[in-house]
Amino acid sequence: MKKLTLVVCDVQPDVVKKIPNSKQFVDLVDVAVRAARNSRTTTAVDIVHTMIRFPESYDCIPVSHPKLGILRKLQMKNSPINWFTSPDLSIPAAEEDPKEIVVSRTTYLPHANDTKLLEALNYENQEALEDRDFIVIGYGPTVQAACHILGDVIGTPNVAILKECVQDENMERCKAFLDHGLMFKEEVVSLVDFIESMDLLQERFYDLPSSQKEKAQTLQKYVCDCDRGGHISLYMFYLLRDHGYVKWPRQPWFQDLTRNGKQYWCPVGRRSIDLCDEPKFGSSTRFFLSGREWLDEKDKLHELVPELMPPTFHSLDEAQKYSDTILDSTGSRPFIWFLKKVNQNGGRAVEVRHDLPPQALESDEQLQAHVPRPLLFPKPSLSDGKERPHKCHVKTYQWIGCTRDPVTDAISWQLYMHDLYYLATADKPFDPNDLTDQVQITTMRTHRLYNNHPWRIQWGLEEKIRERIETVLRRAIEGGKLQCNLPSTEENGTTKGKYALQFEVNSSDWMLNEDGNMFLIECNGIPVLYVPEIKQSLITRG
Repeated sequence: MKKLTLVVCDVQPDVVKKIPNSKQFVDLVDVAVRAARNSRTTTAVDIVHTMIRFPESYDCIPVSHPKLGILRKLQMKNSPINWFTSPDLSIPAAEEDPKEIVVSRTTYLPHANDTKLLEALNYENQEALEDRDFIVIGYGPTVQAACHILGDVIGTPNVAILKECVQDENMERCKAFLDHGLMFKEEVVSLVDFIESMDLLQERFYDLPSSQKEKAQTLQKYVCDCDRGGHISLYMFYLLRDHGYVKWPRQPWFQDLTRNGKQYWCPVGRRSIDLCDEPKFGSSTRFFLSGREWLDEKDKLHELVPELMPPTFHSLDEAQKYSDTILDSTGSRPFIWFLKKVNQNGGRAVEVRHDLPPQALESDEQLQAHVPRPLLFPKPSLSDGKERPHKCHVKTYQWIGCTRDPVTDAISWQLYMHDLYYLATADKPFDPNDLTDQVQITTMRTHRLYNNHPWRIQWGLEEKIRERIETVLRRAIEGGKLQCNLPSTEENGTTKGKYALQFEVNSSDWMLNEDGNMFLIECNGIPVLYVPEIKQSLITRG
């Protein structure tokens, strides 16, 4: 049977407190220890904790010791000190488990003549070393010393180090050790690989380390980017820099075979953390609205507010009836149609046509008539520089969230609209006979519409847009489409509802006609955002 020994080096309060991001370090080590304790493989796992521990007299320390002599000197002066005298570990050893032991020492680093440590590392059973793997984690200098004992004294060939679970107060020294200081063919592997080797990738670890004794408000705040495609990568810059968050690593969660094997991710240990773009693993505020598809998908948005959008149809028969009506009443038909995929925004998956398609619409398609007599924006033509009217739409951004009042504890929906609007314009001048994307599709943000812009004043854009966005949200909330409360859960035999604090930055595209009438074209759940810190150009599609 294959055997494994996890060696946890000096993960104790008096050592850990001098390490940068010490709480994250302890939490990651805790995940590794839990994985070893709960292995689902046939591997027999032992855990050895090493630690420094002195008697209160410190009489075992030479006064001349370059690292520890100061402790003896202070004690001799009757100074009230207790460093390295406690038996407590930051991650306590499992009680009454013979496979998990603690080996203390009175030297700064473990030595080759430490008989207790050698015995714990199975030094006497040389024949079994080929069948035993060693994983070493913890305080960097002690990890290095333990690797030297395993390689040079015990002579084991199978030693690995978990990269995320080795830290040092000197980050450059730790990196140099992992990159260049491995002398006995030690292998550096990831914590995720170790969890997978214990057959625990699909297990959810406890949300908090068992060793954590502090109150909840003192815990380290974590944020994890699980690559769901939202804005968390932009927020993370500010969360890490200004708000005390630390980045938590991720691991594979599952693959969706119905979407070409798309890989989904979750926080390492499948633990809930403070902020995560994968809603299942966020313990506080969610980065996505529950029911967001009712804003993001065009067919559902049209179901909510059909009167705010251009004439939109979900079947050829409906579109044909509308076309015939226009023909009978005006003698002309709407000669531009947009065939759109309902779940793709930003000008993607749009076909511009003069006539209706010959085949029936797919379930994820809709037809939308062109806004009659669109309001055009004059700008220089790319071909000759002369100012010509271009097709355009107004883009607005809004923050939509479900929040808790800190005073009354009441849960409510909130809407904040950004006061700067953008104008997205087509690449080429408008020509109703030209169906190319450069003429008919307006996805490029090219101009800012400040509060004093003539269009905002002349057409009353601010009041019209706010009124319409409020209508969209009111219908979605009152109709139960946007949900502030999640399904009830059983807790201690009673049913308890759980509120979901959540938010999303959403954008909306508005098109005007020559009379100033406004039409909602679509909402975008994950719009392109302008971030000065990353030197992003204003002229972007989105």
